[in-house]
Amino acid sequence: MTRVAVVGAGWVTVNRHLPSLSRHPGVRVVGMVTAEPPRVSRAELVRRHGLTRFGSTLDEPWLREEVDAVVIGTPPDTHADLAGAALERGLHVLVEKPFALTTGDADRMIAAAGAAGRRLAVIHNLQYGRAATRARTLLAAGRLGDLRAAFGVQSSNHRRRLPSWYPTLPLGLFTDEAPHLIYLLQSFVPGAEVRGLHVGPAFAPGDNTPDLVSLVLRGGGAAFGSLQMTFVGAISEWLLVLAGSRATAVVDFFRDVCVVVPDDGGHRTLDVLRTQVAAAAGHAAGTVAAGSLRVRGRLDYGNDEVVRRFVAAVRDPGQDLAGIAAERGRDVVTVLSAAHAAAGSHG
Repeated sequence: MTRVAVVGAGWVTVNRHLPSLSRHPGVRVVGMVTAEPPRVSRAELVRRHGLTRFGSTLDEPWLREEVDAVVIGTPPDTHADLAGAALERGLHVLVEKPFALTTGDADRMIAAAGAAGRRLAVIHNLQYGRAATRARTLLAAGRLGDLRAAFGVQSSNHRRRLPSWYPTLPLGLFTDEAPHLIYLLQSFVPGAEVRGLHVGPAFAPGDNTPDLVSLVLRGGGAAFGSLQMTFVGAISEWLLVLAGSRATAVVDFFRDVCVVVPDDGGHRTLDVLRTQVAAAAGHAAGTVAAGSLRVRGRLDYGNDEVVRRFVAAVRDPGQDLAGIAAERGRDVVTVLSAAHAAAGSHG
């Protein structure tokens, strides 16, 4: 049994991390470390997840005596110091995205894990969600043909639930949310590096979020990646479009739905109707299936798989962390750092 504590008490920790940890048959969630009051009462955390310990720092004696690993779900600017401190105390660490805010901090965390002989991983969960998994399966089976391009698109409405600390980050909400689409693009376009980048001006006074970020990623192969993120919309949507030579897959992350649209040939009337029906029917069917899971509290957006991989690696030092390895977290930080540098005064 792997004994785990969570660090931080934000919405994601309470609603995603704790449920995924509690569902894993090989995990016992011991307690929570937070300097802030939890989003729900301690009594409720005990009832839901069996927590028996609570503390405010990583110096709590029970962390050394009763815990094997910690999951860090605190603001991004605290990740490097907290992960380093936990690793120094002999704990394995799973940290939320973004892995760190600078490549220097990322390197420091990776070095600390190596020195301590402990596993260090990052929560890149959407790549294991139902929608992304289906898209990857279709691509591997040849249903999409050869991958020619991967497009990440995000529109954010600032009226939705957002963390209170995001405005002070370099590039604000972009830095907090872009990692999801960046690691997905990197997974479909291996070895991709930034080849083009535009960062717009700040969204509003007191908010470092730019109105637009546009970047192009290219690797050694024929496929390329593109990311377009705007933060001035009246709707919140996260999409990944995989353009294949035979068909196109559209991954809708908020609804966890993957829609496949066939080649529309000459784009004649019947071709357009056929693709329109395929898109509408596919999205409707996927929404019903995902909606059923959401109602039952089982739409985990890939978090369960991240926990499974992390726990397996903690138990077996030879286990490959693959898509959640600390190095993959650093890959994302490299792109974020390029955006921070391009922003100039906007950062």
